[in-house]
Amino acid sequence: MKGTMMLTGAAMGFGLSPMLAQILLQQGMSPEVVALYRFAIPALLVLPCVRVFKVQPAESMRTFALGAFAALGMLAFLYSFTWLPATTVILTYYTYPLFALAIGWALFGHGLTRNRLISAALILLAVLTMQGPLSQHQIPLGVLCIGFVAPASYALLINYLSNPVQHLKTGERMSACLVGHLAVLIPLTYWQAPAIVLPQSEDQLWLILAIALLASAFPQYLFARGAVLAGMERTTMISTSEIVFALLFSVLLLNSEISRLEMIASTLILISGLIRLEPRNEELPSNHKFSHLGT
Repeated sequence: MKGTMMLTGAAMGFGLSPMLAQILLQQGMSPEVVALYRFAIPALLVLPCVRVFKVQPAESMRTFALGAFAALGMLAFLYSFTWLPATTVILTYYTYPLFALAIGWALFGHGLTRNRLISAALILLAVLTMQGPLSQHQIPLGVLCIGFVAPASYALLINYLSNPVQHLKTGERMSACLVGHLAVLIPLTYWQAPAIVLPQSEDQLWLILAIALLASAFPQYLFARGAVLAGMERTTMISTSEIVFALLFSVLLLNSEISRLEMIASTLILISGLIRLEPRNEELPSNHKFSHLGT
């Protein structure tokens, strides 16, 4: 129950991220700067925990690598807002349960049970349903593929954090992951040399603090703790509710419009998460393919 409550709180916080990111992008900030603020401020909060790289270097480097990949996924997510309708970007991101299933089976030895396969079929149906709104836009295939980098990176993070090779304290895990984020974002931001780096108004400053704390630091902490307590299957199921919060915030606060087909797609994704959970005694034992990396 504790893990479930933490993951629900994380879903609400993460659901704020797309809305806040859209506002900052509309105000002229580049995707690199938005992503940098989203992760740099939480990194400062857990800075004392960075000593974990000395205490447990192997596990820290694995988490660092996950963080670097997640940073690329976040950049792909933010850039997608400049190419695709906002609701399409949100719906694309929340196909990550399908990637979680595939990665869990390929790398972590999770079985392909009946409920998981039905869940995957529903998400595939949701993706096909989204082709309706997308067919109205001339969008290159490469752009659509980039949009799936973010859900793939998040799915890998879910799988690994739910069953890591070695245990780390929550602050230590966040610290190693955030250092991975910054190792990608700081060089990219310097290379891009964006026109706007510092907040230009008090409102923009509050938006930056909101995306860094309410949509990043706080939900990351809840997610890191909750994923260990709840396990991969329940984590994926509860995290799927993010799509409800993300679309709700987008519609209520940004006046975004959701088409009938997009509503159907979001409903299918939500249902896929609700039916995914298997009774514990029916789940196949996990054969963690990363276990040889320990110590």
